[in-house]
Amino acid sequence: MQLNDEFERANLKTRQHLMVVVLAVTLVTALISVSLHYWFSRDMALEAAAERYQLTATATRDYLAHIDSKAMETVRVLSRFPQLVTESGDNGPWINRATPELFAEVMRSSPLFYALYIGFDDGDVYELVNLNSNEAVRRQLNATPSDRWVIIRVEGEGAQRQRTFDYYSATFERNFSRSEPSNYDARERLWYTTAEAGSVRKTPPYLFQHLQAPGQSFVTRLAGTDHVLALDITFSTLSSHLRAQSLSADGELFLFEQNGDLLASNLSSEDAGRLPPVPRLSLSAEQRAYLRSLGSVRVSNETDWTPVDFAVGGEPRGYSVDVMRLIAQMTGLSLEFVNGYRWSELVAMYERQDLELLQPVVPLNDSPGQLSRPLLSLPFGLVSRRDQPAVSDLSQLAGKRLVMPEGWSVLPLLQQQYPAIQIDTVADTRAALTAVEQGRADATLDTALVLKQSMTQFFLQNLVLHDNIKGLEALPRTVHIRTRPELEPLAAIIDEALQAIPAEAYAFLQDKWFSAPAQTAGGLPVVPYEHLMTLPRQPSSQDRVQTVRLNGRDYLSFASVFTRAMNPPEYFALVIPAEKVYARSVYQLWTSVIIIGLVWILLMPVVLIFMVLRPVEKLAARRP
Repeated sequence: MQLNDEFERANLKTRQHLMVVVLAVTLVTALISVSLHYWFSRDMALEAAAERYQLTATATRDYLAHIDSKAMETVRVLSRFPQLVTESGDNGPWINRATPELFAEVMRSSPLFYALYIGFDDGDVYELVNLNSNEAVRRQLNATPSDRWVIIRVEGEGAQRQRTFDYYSATFERNFSRSEPSNYDARERLWYTTAEAGSVRKTPPYLFQHLQAPGQSFVTRLAGTDHVLALDITFSTLSSHLRAQSLSADGELFLFEQNGDLLASNLSSEDAGRLPPVPRLSLSAEQRAYLRSLGSVRVSNETDWTPVDFAVGGEPRGYSVDVMRLIAQMTGLSLEFVNGYRWSELVAMYERQDLELLQPVVPLNDSPGQLSRPLLSLPFGLVSRRDQPAVSDLSQLAGKRLVMPEGWSVLPLLQQQYPAIQIDTVADTRAALTAVEQGRADATLDTALVLKQSMTQFFLQNLVLHDNIKGLEALPRTVHIRTRPELEPLAAIIDEALQAIPAEAYAFLQDKWFSAPAQTAGGLPVVPYEHLMTLPRQPSSQDRVQTVRLNGRDYLSFASVFTRAMNPPEYFALVIPAEKVYARSVYQLWTSVIIIGLVWILLMPVVLIFMVLRPVEKLAARRP
């Protein structure tokens, strides 16, 4: 009996050991199988996800390139129609009767086109606007749902010159008309001066004057004349298209120029347009009538003086721009910002009376007109390379090269007080900083705020800002609005408004633009990532998916030229968190792993019972 009990105990131990061995072998085999399945499947899933990402990004790029090429081809074909313009009009050259319907038919088939128009050699303009190109266009022109087209005409001489807006239905029945005084001259506009005979050119980004919205124009000069045919595409249309892409919800899409300047993006810029509440200014009946008589007042807008006065894809932004908009809200003044030009060109336009207001200017400016109350105090700063000796006095730059943006009114003062400094001018602040970083200049001088912001947005790490230098205190610190001499009543109204802006509103604007500058496409005029800024110099990084590390996270980035016919070309880029791209594939992968694990758990009892316990029991039953 004792032997039988010992045998049973030994048999039980054997079965337990065998179960443990089977469990261990099965578990190890399952774990190895599942792990191999996970890693090989993961690589395949991530590769497939990256390929889908690249296909989507490439399709978006190709669509944008198609829009660009179609716009150029449309202008090229239309310019060959011999009867677009009649030279025998009562008041000079004008549109042929059949031209509006031709323009309308083109834009019906290409709804992204905002407008087609002709600028004549006498400065007049005829423009047909497609209200269905974008909802923003309809809102900005105050069109009703029954309106389909707007015809904008600028005609007349001197005080009789008018800009007329005629609103038409889809069948070209006129619904409404309004007119206002205008001194708009097509011959002075960027799109007109850019045009050449025999070729179609694309303008840099600028603010469309009639719409007051940014975009680009495709232009050509009509053969044998000085008339210019132009087609416009708004950036709001392109941005809407970018936001409609499948990857837009999780990623950032950019259209940008070779130097990194943004054209359009899917990122919202609502915060950049926010303004603080301000009271309505109490104006006399005479003042209100005077403002109405002015019509739209043209005011300068620089493109690169961040964060005071700049533009994002042609859209005016910055502290001084917001102050001008507050003045317009308080007084009812109608403003038209003019940009796309360098500061020196804006000054020249003001001096030849193509602008009524020039801003922001320092008190040293020699242009005619009256200066407003100060908008802002902006101390000057100096930037040099980190590997150069520190500068504590401007006189230390004697014999060295100082570069500054052209048109600065402090240049004569500096040249007079520091004749030993070699002072040269460049196109803008960015060009000045680049010259210093590359060793082509020893230092650059500008307002400290602008220099600091520019160094950040252009990722210039080898430069240092000095803002406590002897000699800088002698330079004027305040900036103002300059009003043309004949508009003295307007200057007085502007001063009243500036004085009436509440302190809370000024504090709001300073916090908005000067504290912790926004590092987003909505707040900066350039792409917000360094690898995109350097992309044009790295052809090997184009047209393929890259993994980049941004702000401590892995991102997938795809970038490519989308206007190869342009010189310089323009670029498209898509940046998206890697986990967003891989999320679906990883989810499916883990689902398969979990299913395999559950199946293994469910099968284990069957394996143990039928492949371990039963055979062992049968073996035990056969013992002699």
